Amino acid sequence: MLKSYHIPMPATTIVTSAQFLAMPEEYDQNGNRIKDELIAGEIVRMPPAPLRHDWIKTRISRIIGRYLDSHPSVEVEFIVEAGCEVGEIDTYQPDVSVLRASRLSTQGRILEAAPELAIEVVSPSNTAVRMKRKVSTYLQNGAQSVWIVHPEDQSVVVHASDSVRELKGDQPIDDPLLPGFSTPVAAFFA
Repeated sequence: MLKSYHIPMPATTIVTSAQFLAMPEEYDQNGNRIKDELIAGEIVRMPPAPLRHDWIKTRISRIIGRYLDSHPSVEVEFIVEAGCEVGEIDTYQPDVSVLRASRLSTQGRILEAAPELAIEVVSPSNTAVRMKRKVSTYLQNGAQSVWIVHPEDQSVVVHASDSVRELKGDQPIDDPLLPGFSTPVAAFFA
């Protein structure tokens, strides 16, 4: 007869955004800051992204930057990898954040609440569950839309509170936060 044993599992400790932000920054042996995010109360280490990921992130930010330079009356700004305290147990670093210029301040360590537009480029270390959580949390905490950029199939899934649409190739991507902005999705990967 086999005996059944109960092995106690360690309790999962939920970390709040306030606790997470109070922790000291960590650095690797080369002096590079270790990137991490707080997702649903869990500290998630983010390994260095593939070079293609960073290239796509930079490409998107340049496209948005050119648009903003040619539309000075649009009072929004973009920031690459800005920390955002999105909720009580969620602190993220979107690859690109687009937000109203009035929200920018020289005070504070990170943005409070989600950016109006959060852009996340999927990397191999992202899980579907975590990405789904991030999209939901962004939208519940101030984001008007979230773009999830998929390098593998060169697509962008645009999430808004009332819709989800997938765009590829020559399909134009636009956003209400950026009036008159339109570019083919392929430009993000060109």
